[in-house]
Amino acid sequence: MNLIEERTVALAAILQVSAQVQKLARTGMADEDVVQTALRSILILDASSTEAVFGGLNGVGDGLSRLANGALVSTDGENIEVLRYGMSLLGLQNQLMRDGARFAEFGTEVERLSGVEADHIHTACSDIYQKFISDLQPQIIVQGEQDFLQQEDVPAKVRALLLAGIRAAVLWQQKGGGRFKLVWERTRMRNAASALLNQIRQ
Repeated sequence: MNLIEERTVALAAILQVSAQVQKLARTGMADEDVVQTALRSILILDASSTEAVFGGLNGVGDGLSRLANGALVSTDGENIEVLRYGMSLLGLQNQLMRDGARFAEFGTEVERLSGVEADHIHTACSDIYQKFISDLQPQIIVQGEQDFLQQEDVPAKVRALLLAGIRAAVLWQQKGGGRFKLVWERTRMRNAASALLNQIRQ
């Protein structure tokens, strides 16, 4: 897998998480398989490959489909909101990594998640997001139905998903991603997403 493909996988993961945040905020529900893939990705710190972070290409299938269908240039309102969440995650991740001491402490807390029981992982991830990300600016303002956003467990799940998005954003940067890559390489990443989807279907 070349660097364009690796960046495409990381960006697909970001958009996939962002779409689940949108769905959770609007309906109170999310795709459990996608959520579990996202949460597992937070715990995988030394994967053998980029796609292995997400359990293989199938783990980012929805995100790859979004990229292949033009998510980076779409004018559809729902797609724009998903992209806005994704771009905000990239910005917050960049801020986090610029503060070396903060990022080191963040990494230590993330490593400790491996000892958290499955029933408590949402809460633990939510706590880390609140501690290290929530006060960075500009904050991500999640739009949705207040009836769902005010439920006891939904905000924690949203923050846990956003933490998974930060993890994917770290991977994006580690693979050479940056703000201008989104402009210069969007056609190449769209083509890469289509090619990777074909690999899944074979």
